[in-house]
Parts: sequence; C-alpha cells; structure tokens
Amino acid sequence: MVEVPVEPEERPEPAKIRVISFNQGFVFTDIFGADGLEDTERLKEFEDKENIDVIVEWGDETAIRQKVGSDLAAGTGRYCVMVLGTDGNIQTYGTGGLVEPLNEYFDTVEQDYVNLDDFYPSFVEANSFDGQIYGLPYFSFGPGMIYRTDIFEKYGVEPPTTMDELYEVLETLKQGFEADGVENMYPLTMRAAPGEEPSLDLLGFVYANAGQPAWFEGGASTPEEIKANKAQPVFTSPEFADGFKDFTELSARYGPPGISTHTWVDMMNLYMQGNAAILMPSAINGYAALTSSGDEELKANTGFAPVPVGDSGEAIQSFWSFSMGMNKDCPDKEEAFKVIAFLTGKESQQGFAEMTGWPTVSVSEVMHSEPIVSRWGEEEVMLNEQAILDSDPYYFPYIPELNEFMDRIGTAASTTVSGEKTADEALQELQDWAVERMEQAGYYE
Repeated sequence: MVEVPVEPEERPEPAKIRVISFNQGFVFTDIFGADGLEDTERLKEFEDKENIDVIVEWGDETAIRQKVGSDLAAGTGRYCVMVLGTDGNIQTYGTGGLVEPLNEYFDTVEQDYVNLDDFYPSFVEANSFDGQIYGLPYFSFGPGMIYRTDIFEKYGVEPPTTMDELYEVLETLKQGFEADGVENMYPLTMRAAPGEEPSLDLLGFVYANAGQPAWFEGGASTPEEIKANKAQPVFTSPEFADGFKDFTELSARYGPPGISTHTWVDMMNLYMQGNAAILMPSAINGYAALTSSGDEELKANTGFAPVPVGDSGEAIQSFWSFSMGMNKDCPDKEEAFKVIAFLTGKESQQGFAEMTGWPTVSVSEVMHSEPIVSRWGEEEVMLNEQAILDSDPYYFPYIPELNEFMDRIGTAASTTVSGEKTADEALQELQDWAVERMEQAGYYE
C-alpha cells in the first residue's frame, strides 16, 4: 500500500486586532519596546501562539480620546482594543452600550494571561457596573499625599489627618515661607486647568465632605436611581459646594500663581523642581516627579502619607485606572479579549513595575515585588496599598453623561481659582447647565 503524504492543515489568516492608546514609550514597553514600535520577542510569541496580528496606534491623549469616541459612535469597529479610563470613558461608553462587557470572555483565555483574582478589587469595581466588567486595569492609583519631610520638620508640622489640620498646616507653611523670605516655594501643588482634569481630585474633596457623590438629590449615582427618584442636580447645595470650595480655596490661597492653568504635568513639575511642600491628592504625580528628578536632596526628603478626611469622616479621593476595553463592534471579540488579557495581566504589569518602579500597579503581587519594594520600602508600599483598599471607586456617579459633567465641573473650578468667577457664581452656572442637560437626556420624563 502506498502511503499518501498528509498535507499539513493550512493555518487561517491571523485575526488583525488594532489597539489604540496614548502614553507611547511608557505603557506596555515589555510588549512594544521602549519606543512603542518594536516587535519584541514576547509580542511575537503571543502573536504566533494565538494566530493574532497586533497592530498598535499611538498618539497624544486628547487625539486618542477623540478617535476612540468617534470610532465608537460611528460603529466602524476599526479599533478593537482601546484605552478607556475610569474618569469618564468607562462610564460614558459602558452605560451607553458602546463597549463590550468582558465577563463572558474570561473562560476563553489562559490564566497565564490574566486572572481576575490577581487585581485589587477596587480597580475591577471601578471598571464595572451592574455586574458587568467593561475594562481591565493596567496602571492605576489611589489617593495620597507626597510631602517634603525636611520642610515639615523645619516648620514643626506633621502630615494633616483632617481637613481642618490641612488648612492649618498649609497656613503655617505659607507664613513660614513669607517670614523667612523664601521665594518660589509654595505650600501646595494641585491641578486646576480648565476641562475634565481637575475633577478627578476636586470630586474627592466633595466626597470627603459629603460622604457620598453629592451630585443629585439623595446621593443618586446611577441612571436608574436618578430616574426612579427624579433626583435633581444639587451643585449649589452645601453637600457639593463645601468640597468644591475647599478645593478651589486651597488651590488659590496656597498654590502657585497660574495654578488655574495647571495640568498634572505642571503639578508634577512644581514638586520635581523643589517648589512645593505638598503634592496631593493624586500621589502618582508625585512618584512621576521623583523618578524624573535628578535632585537627590528632594528624593531623600520626600515622604508619603494618607490623605486627610473630610467632615463626613471619609478620606479625600483621587482614584483612576488606565484601562483597556473592547469595542462592541469589533468583529473578532475572542481574539480582542486575548489581547486585552495579554496587555493587562500580571506579567505585563511586572514589566511596568520594572520600568517605572512606581507603586501604581493594579496587581497586588506585583505591588509587593522587588522593583517597587526596593525603591520605596515595604512601609510606603503598604500605605499605598491601604489607600487603594480604602478607596471608593464610585465617588462620582456612573452615568452616560459623565464626560460632559467632568469637563463642566473642572472648568467651573478653574474659573473660580483664577478669580474670574466666585465659587457661588460658578456653581450656579453649573447647576443651571446640569438641570437642562439632565432634562434633555430624558431623566425626568
């Protein structure tokens, strides 16, 4: 009998999965290389094993956010895997039905890529609502205070634990700097530029004072709660206004000139250049400052402390996750999820830790790994971890209109800090807009 050779089964064409993200050369460097454009061995092994062709597109944050929104709205499915974030994208696109719930896909990938139990629960919660997960966290952060230990010692102050103590410490530092003729040194660096950016921190002050996301009557924070109770916006109420005024007053009184235009980059640079005694509440920007600075004295005299609590007894919040999600119109969903799992899993986060050394990873095992602990010490790592565990990821409402609200709230704060408007004027304008916007969206029909 003549044996007929068996032709090897032809492998199908690889699924092309297009990824879109910002932070080129900072995120996923173990996969895409230091310039974000390299076909690393790790990437090649993944592509060969899964028969997937991963195509990554980079750009600046504003442009990428616009492309993500446009692609989702158009329903083209061009970008299967996209950077989202828990400061509006997850909420807006998830509640709007534009991104794919991920729950059903976990059984389709190896746990070597991703295991949901590896993540800190609060970062998973921040990417979820109504029992559905809409993104997986890559790097993430909770609140904290980065401060100059040498300056605190010189002026006899301790890290504040309450809002009242925060005012007292900042006033002591301000008076001390003035008495000593210290120039170009400010008690506080925060961010108050127009747009959505300040909202992430400002809303943490609101939460600390009110004990809830005090945007709507009764603390309603989901579309269902708002509609069921016909809950009106309450931006002029003490519950919201007190936290808003704390943030804007602290920024204007104790921050540098021009703080009403400051983004996170300016916030970071001021501390990095040795011109601020306190950076809060988004401590990640302090770690960015320390790793970017060549000032060894600054590094040796910097400490980390928990953020103060407000009148409610809750801590000031500042909580964010750089997340990767899936376009609902992606034609190759299982393959897209494998890419998401590959990008955000423990091995990838270990690569981020080795590259940055920052205690801002989303996986607990990686948080306690050598690159982070050797840089900051176990005590500081534990303080960061406790801030994550104690955080409430739902310190602002999860509604489809969140992106718009974050932009309006941040801009209202900026105009207040600059002195263009009083806090009451800015809040009344915000209230009037919010009522009209919610009526347009049909919440009170």
